[in-house]
Parts: sequence; C-alpha cells; structure tokens
Amino acid sequence: MDNQKTLIKIDRNGSKHFKGMIECDRCFGKGYYAVGILNGQPVLSSLDHGVCWKCKGVGKVLGKWIERTPEYQAKLDARRQAKLDAQQAIIQAKRLEEERLAEEKRLQEEARIKALKSISQHVGNVGEKIVIKGTYVKSAWFDIPSYRGFGTDTMYIHTFKDADGNVFIWKTSKALCKEIKTPIKGSDDWEMKYELIEEGTEVILKGSIKEHSEYQDEKQTVLTRCKFL
Repeated sequence: MDNQKTLIKIDRNGSKHFKGMIECDRCFGKGYYAVGILNGQPVLSSLDHGVCWKCKGVGKVLGKWIERTPEYQAKLDARRQAKLDAQQAIIQAKRLEEERLAEEKRLQEEARIKALKSISQHVGNVGEKIVIKGTYVKSAWFDIPSYRGFGTDTMYIHTFKDADGNVFIWKTSKALCKEIKTPIKGSDDWEMKYELIEEGTEVILKGSIKEHSEYQDEKQTVLTRCKFL
C-alpha cells in the first residue's frame, strides 16, 4: 500500500476512511497479467503484451480502505463469529432432524417388513404333495461343489408367495423356465424351447413338501420335485 494517502473521514466508531493508491486486484501488484505457467515462467496475455489494462502496468490503482480501531475490529470479529455460530447451530439442528427422520423411516420400514413376514405360515405336512397357485417373487443362486466330484454346480433358490401371503421355496439346479412347444414345419415333431419366467408372473406349481423352515423371522415351506401345471 502506498504511503501517500488522504483521510476522507473518521466515523463514530473511530474508524478512519482513506483513499489513495492500493495494490491492483487484477494483476496483484505485478503490473502484468499471466494466463498460465509454462516451465515455471508466467505466460503473458497476448493482449498489450501482458501489460495489465487495469493499472496500466503500474501495479497500483486508486482505491479506498478503512483502518479500524482494535476495539471496534474485535467487536466486528465477535459479531461475525456469533453469526457463524448461529449458522452452524442451524445446520447442526437440520442435520440432527434429518438423521432422526431417516432413523424413524428405517424403523417404520423394518416394522413393515416384519409385519409382512409374520403373515407367512407353514403349509401342509412334510412329505405331502400339494398344488399352489401364487406369484413368482424372485430367484437367487450360488455355486456348490459338483456332485460329479469336480468343479461346481449352480444351485437356484426360487421364491413364491400365495394369495394368503405364505412363502414357498424351491431349491433346484435349474433356472426358472417354462417349456414352449413349437411345431416343426413339414414334420409331425415338436421343437422344445425354454423361456425364463419373469418376476411377478402368476404360476401354478405342483411339488412335495420337503420341510418347514424359517429364514430371517419368516416361515417358509420348502418344496422339492416341482413342476408347473
């Protein structure tokens, strides 16, 4: 800042208002304007050979500034800090409220899922053959050691649910497909095609009850040797 300065006024807080030459805020007092750095050296703007148009290469411009008393500056700093603290308190309160609502939503969802799971009951007796009409819910699969003694096989777990909310499980080595018989042109033979069944499809399934189990607080009737009707 240049030593030559003119006092404009002194306000009621004791702050002194000056005008004079101050550092150029475009070139930061360097007198030139760089558009980048190459090999550690500034790359000057092609306009006016890099001379700063704001200060005309001097590095200083006419401006105004305020010199406050230490007491008033401390008062302003305290006021600014109080404002920041109030803003942080609002942000913290908002964050806590969001966390509370998220936790409340999570508990409600857990209660809803638990209520749905409690609907399912065991159906029939072990060894009994049954026919169920319901909805294909989903499938999961994982690899198990192969029965052939080497390699792995894929085990599928298919889930169904009847109109009463009872859950049925079918564990098999086959993906859930339906057979489609298509006549071969010019022949009395049929071509067999298989199409994956989509989730949400209504099905009629016949099988034997292998066991009654429970998974994650949900009663399940496990079926075996199933086929679609």
